[in-house]
Amino acid sequence: MVAPDVPSNTKPVAEAHKFDEKALSKWMASNVKGFKLSQETGPLQVFQFTHGQSNPTFLLVSGSGKNTKKYVLRKKPPGKLLPSAHAIEREYHVMSALAGSRVPVPRTYGLCEQDNVIGTPFYIMQYIEGRIFKDIELPKMHPTQRFAIYAAMNKVLAELHSVDLEATGLKSYGKPEGFIARNAKRWADQYEKSKTELIPDFEDLKDSLIKNTPNDEASNQVSLIHGDFRLDNIIFHPTEPRVLAVLDWELSTLGAPISDFAYNCLPYYSPSRGGVAELAGQGLNGLDLVQLGIPELRTYKNMYIQNSRRAVGTLNNWEFYVSLSYFRLAAISQGVYKRALQGNASSSHANKYGDVSKLLAKLGLSVYRSQLSTKTSAALIDIQSAKATLGMFKLSDKFWDLRSKLLDFMDQYIYPNEAVFEEQHLKASLEQGTRWVDNIPIREFIKTKAKEAGLWNLFLTQNKTHQHSYGAGLTNLEYAPLCEIMGRSPILAPEAFNCAAPDTGNMEVLTIYGTQQQQKTWLTPLLQGEIRSCFGMTEPLVASSDATNIEANIERVEDGYIINARKWWTSGAGDPRCKVCIFMGKTDPTAPKHQQQSMLIVPMDAPGVRVVRAMHVFGNDDAPHGHPEVEFKNVKVPLENMLLGEGRGFEIAQGRLGPGRIHHCMRLIGMAERALDMMLVRVHERYAHGALLLKKGAILKDIADMRIEIEKTRLLTLQAAAMMDTVGNKHAKQQIAMIKVAAPKMALSVIDKAIQSFGGMGISQDTILATLWTHARTLRLADGPDEVHRESIANLELTRTCRL
Repeated sequence: MVAPDVPSNTKPVAEAHKFDEKALSKWMASNVKGFKLSQETGPLQVFQFTHGQSNPTFLLVSGSGKNTKKYVLRKKPPGKLLPSAHAIEREYHVMSALAGSRVPVPRTYGLCEQDNVIGTPFYIMQYIEGRIFKDIELPKMHPTQRFAIYAAMNKVLAELHSVDLEATGLKSYGKPEGFIARNAKRWADQYEKSKTELIPDFEDLKDSLIKNTPNDEASNQVSLIHGDFRLDNIIFHPTEPRVLAVLDWELSTLGAPISDFAYNCLPYYSPSRGGVAELAGQGLNGLDLVQLGIPELRTYKNMYIQNSRRAVGTLNNWEFYVSLSYFRLAAISQGVYKRALQGNASSSHANKYGDVSKLLAKLGLSVYRSQLSTKTSAALIDIQSAKATLGMFKLSDKFWDLRSKLLDFMDQYIYPNEAVFEEQHLKASLEQGTRWVDNIPIREFIKTKAKEAGLWNLFLTQNKTHQHSYGAGLTNLEYAPLCEIMGRSPILAPEAFNCAAPDTGNMEVLTIYGTQQQQKTWLTPLLQGEIRSCFGMTEPLVASSDATNIEANIERVEDGYIINARKWWTSGAGDPRCKVCIFMGKTDPTAPKHQQQSMLIVPMDAPGVRVVRAMHVFGNDDAPHGHPEVEFKNVKVPLENMLLGEGRGFEIAQGRLGPGRIHHCMRLIGMAERALDMMLVRVHERYAHGALLLKKGAILKDIADMRIEIEKTRLLTLQAAAMMDTVGNKHAKQQIAMIKVAAPKMALSVIDKAIQSFGGMGISQDTILATLWTHARTLRLADGPDEVHRESIANLELTRTCRL
């Protein structure tokens, strides 16, 4: 018989795991479709895979040459087993259910639940040619290849957590209620049953986890989870960074996806070198992942959030889930060690697992106690890069501290909850029969957390903060990079930090120009985030970028003002929380051109105020914020609602627009950065015409152009912010106008290129790119179209003294 071509990770069957091969052949002939036994094919040849500590796994080879067929057998180990352990029946069931889904699995051929054939229950599945990576550093690979492998693993895990339980018949596959608490207890019990000695670290970790089990949104989410999702349980394509099959489903069930994802992230916490790594498993902690091309933890988390069609929920208790993963591994390792003492473990190294259990418990307890917050090399590089960009400007220690906190907060609360926000908004809309709802719990939860973190009203700059207990007292220059970070999530972030338009502009107006009573009535609840506001300036019948065109009529009577007007693009007016409008109209059309306008405070519940319709932005109503058309019909407000004085409206408008334009432009840069980040991940994992997108010359050109344009626009915007701080808004007028032209144009170009790399997905609801593009395109019109600003720039340039 010619020796078959078998993979290098097989060996002859260990003595302790030998079974009756003839009995197996007979069973397969009756139960495995396509399997035949004859003198021509010869006896079944059996080899044992070298990896696996739990369920012994074997390669079965039938026939030879062109008629060779290969199968994989997976069985329970011999001997007495712990209850519910080594559940090969569950593996077979879940893989069979996932056939044809977006989660790649081997084809299953047959399950034997009896022990009278080979001594234990077993199942037969497809043998798949491919690569299994044992070394998580992926040696001898180019950094782009490493990134692509990790990106592919991340994407499949997100797909797994998005499986339709109803369609796959897995809705009753587990009991998700109380999953986290039950899981902690299960592994504690498992440990007790296999304990060979007292491990103090394990006991401390057990007590901490069981007493402090979270009961939050993340812990209560339900999906199919793998239970042991790691790199060496995945078969990759022989040459491409593409997953062909996910293996080892023994621990799969229904539960909280965050627990599965935290387990997948354990290598980021485990040491890469030394005795701990040798015993407890190779880690990434201590390696220069940037140089290797392996995505850092922050990147890997955000990658999962982008890939997942269901968000993880809040990551507030992330370290708990990491510690729980170590806890579980420690309990499993103890079980392997006890089986080794009994002589029935599948690994020749199983006798080391007593020490492994101790080390894993120590690591878990360390993460739990420290609530790991050390900066990764990527985070340090980010700080160094930011300091290089901002190094020409003088920035306070307070700024750098707030920037670090803001980046962490975005990772922890904002990105994971974008999808949650959308889902809760949809649910509330269906329940109330309107898109204009205010009861979106995740938004209010995040706002509370932002207040607690001191990330609230950051837009209030130094000269405006001393009057109130809100704001960080930053300069315009210092706030600008923070505003950029918030811009990466225009759906959720600006309001989460009470830094959203038009509230920021309105609060600045009330801070600078409002009376004490006006501030008490309207500014204080706005600063506290209790209400929202709108700004009534733009009108449907005139070019409202020129404030002197405004036709809204404000008539003074003995005891107040009467307003008659129709405004549109009144951002935020459709939100039920919008309680006040700062309204611009004309009090004296006969006065000098720039002294005709005035600004009034108008309560939204005043008689005669009516939201006529929601204006759609490229087909989207942008609820629950929106940009409605609003009618003001014989609306009467008291005299004390006048801001600054009659005829001072144009002056207020000019003061309001400068900071607002800085905010818009920096948010646009944040949107562009996010689009570029998404594109970089995409080109590492997407094949087209036989090669990864990153190998295409046109893609490389796009990436280079995107980075150049982002950096140019950022520096121009920072220059404008710095001039506002040093010489004032009036003297920074040209720079403010330049960024208002440059930033939307740049963002549109960058986002458009990212959309192209995503193809059809780029314009769908499956990514945020379409939303980013819509925001960027709208801002070419908001606060005046490009043409107006270009004219202003040119006129200012023409007045400059020429030195020829």
